[in-house]
Amino acid sequence: MAICAAMSAFTADGSLKIGWARQNITPSGPCLLAGQHFPRLSTDVADPLTVTALALECNGEKAVMVSADIINFSIYLLKACRERLAKELPDLPGECIFASGTHTHTAPHFGKVVPRDQWMMPQPGGCKWGSSGMDVDEIRKEHPDFVDSQQYFELLTEKVSVAVAQAWRSRAPGKIAFGLGTAVVGENRRTVQRDKGGTIYAPSTNEKYLNVEGHVDHDVNVLATYDMKGALTGMVVNVACPAQTCEAFKVVSADFWNEMRLEIDRRFGKNIHLLPQCSAAGDQSPHRLLNCPADARMMRLRKQMEKDVTEWGWGKRAYNWDYNLARRKEIARRICVALEDVLPTIKDTADAKPTMRHLCKNIKLPRRAITAEEADKARKELDEKLAYMKEQGWDYWGAVGALRRVIYRHEHPEETYGMEMHVLRLGDACFATNSFELYLDYGERIKGQSPALQTFLVQLAGDGSYLPTPRTNGSGYGAAPTSCQVTYLGGDALVTETVNAIKECFNQ
Repeated sequence: MAICAAMSAFTADGSLKIGWARQNITPSGPCLLAGQHFPRLSTDVADPLTVTALALECNGEKAVMVSADIINFSIYLLKACRERLAKELPDLPGECIFASGTHTHTAPHFGKVVPRDQWMMPQPGGCKWGSSGMDVDEIRKEHPDFVDSQQYFELLTEKVSVAVAQAWRSRAPGKIAFGLGTAVVGENRRTVQRDKGGTIYAPSTNEKYLNVEGHVDHDVNVLATYDMKGALTGMVVNVACPAQTCEAFKVVSADFWNEMRLEIDRRFGKNIHLLPQCSAAGDQSPHRLLNCPADARMMRLRKQMEKDVTEWGWGKRAYNWDYNLARRKEIARRICVALEDVLPTIKDTADAKPTMRHLCKNIKLPRRAITAEEADKARKELDEKLAYMKEQGWDYWGAVGALRRVIYRHEHPEETYGMEMHVLRLGDACFATNSFELYLDYGERIKGQSPALQTFLVQLAGDGSYLPTPRTNGSGYGAAPTSCQVTYLGGDALVTETVNAIKECFNQ
C-alpha cells in the first residue's frame, strides 16, 4: 500500500489548495476508434476530446484526479504518464495521480500497433489496443496523416502529463462543497427474454421480453470548487452512465460530455472546468429501451431535433445521428437542471479546510477461470466466425479477438487479477476507483456500507473489463466469458476491499 503523505511544504493552517487544467486530446488526423466489435476508421471530428485534471493538497495530503474522453484509462497509460512526470514534478508522488475514462466509443484506440493475427491478444505491459485488425500501412496509402494507436498513446501521454503538471503548478487556496442531485441519464441495458435469459438492448416491444434485469441509478454526484472569494472555478460531475450515445458512428466525439461542456459554458460561465466521471455502470447505458417514440416526440418539441423518427429497430435507431445527437442534448439539459438545483444549495457549505486523506492500494481479485467446455466452444465459434468473415467479406476482428482471449486464458490460466485502487476522502465525501465496467449492484453495496456521507464511485480507472453480478447467470454480452476477467467472488472481494479502504480514511 502506498499512502500519499507530506513531501513538501504546505500551508501551516491546514487550508486547501486547488488547481485545474485541461488539454485537447483530439487526434490530428484519421484514426481507428475504440469500442464496438468491428473496426471503424474515422476521418471526421464531430467535437473535440478533452483531458481534465484537478489537483488537491491539504495538510500535506496530495491527490490529482484526471478524466479523459477515452474508452478507459489503462494502468499502462497511467504508468507512462507517471514516468514522464517523475522528473518534472518531484514533489508529487506518482501514486497520488489517479485517472479514469468516460467510455466514449468515439475516441481513438491507444496502445501498441500489433499484426492483424495478434489483434486483441494479451500484449506486454498490459496493453491490448492495437490496430483493430486493419493494416496500418494500407490505411496510410489513402490517408497519409493517419494517427495509429501507438502515436495516439504517445499524444495521450504527453497531453495528460501537461494537464497534470499545469493543474499541480496552478494550486491556489480554495474551497470545496459536495452535493447530490437527480437526473435520468443512464438506464439498465440488460433485459430478460423468455427464450435466452439476460441480453442487451432487447426492447420491450419484443414479445419474448419479460423484464429489465437490474436497477438504475439516477444520482448526479457533484463536487464543486471555489476560489477564496466564493467564485465557482470547476466541478466534478459523476453519473452512472458511460458516454456512448453515438457508440456506433465513425466520427471522433466526446459524446454527451461535449454537450455538457457547451451547456456549462452557457449556464455557468466559460471559465468553469468540468471533470466528468462514470460511476458503477457496467449494465447501464444512455440508450432508451422503453417509451422511445414518446421520448423522441418530446425532443422534437424541444427543438433538439427536426425530423421524426420513423424506424425504431435497434439497428436503425443506433445509426440515426439526429436522434442520438438529440439524446445527447437532452442528457446535458437534464444534468444541468440538476446542477442548477445543487450548486446554489451547497455553496454556503464550501469548506476551505476539509479533512483530506488519500490511499492508493494494489489489490488482487479472483480471476474468472475458463473451463475446457468454454474454451472448446470458443474454438468452434472462432472457426465459424473466421469462415463467415471470409465468405461475406466482413471485418469483424473485435469478436475474433474476444474469442482468442478466451482460448488464451484457458491455455495460460492465472488465479488472480491485479488492480490499483484509489480512495480519496474530502471532508465527509469520498471517491473510490476501480478498473472495471462495474455492475450497478456492486456500486450500491459499496455506497450502502460506506461511512462517507456521499460516495463518488469511479469506474474505468484501469483496463475496463466487465464485472457482472450473479443475477446475469453468465448470459449475454457483458457477462459471458468473452467479456469478463473476474468472478462474482472477485466482485464481493472488491466491495470488501473498497469499503475497508474508505473506513480506513475515515478512521484516521
